[in-house]
Amino acid sequence: MRFLCEHHDNVYTLYVGQGMVRQFTDETLPDEIKALIGMVNAFDWDELHRTNVGPFSQWLDEQKQILWSTKHYYPSIANDIGWRINNAYALVLPYKSFLKLRGQEES
Repeated sequence: MRFLCEHHDNVYTLYVGQGMVRQFTDETLPDEIKALIGMVNAFDWDELHRTNVGPFSQWLDEQKQILWSTKHYYPSIANDIGWRINNAYALVLPYKSFLKLRGQEES
């Protein structure tokens, strides 16, 4: 599942459903999310946006648009882990892990 995560002032805000938000600090962020963010941050996204996205970089900065980006713009591994634009992340979790993050169990 792909979802939005924003990072501001040591707080991670995860948008995990219609009107459903979870907030974490560096200390409370689940390890699985920390690992994804670490892998995403390993790429030079500013350079990728400058060379691959070009004039579309402005609309990609909007919160809703980051989730609509496609593999066309990013390395293929990004489809499995996620990508970043400034302080906004589109992260990818397995469905079971995403449900756990939402506080649900698979039915």
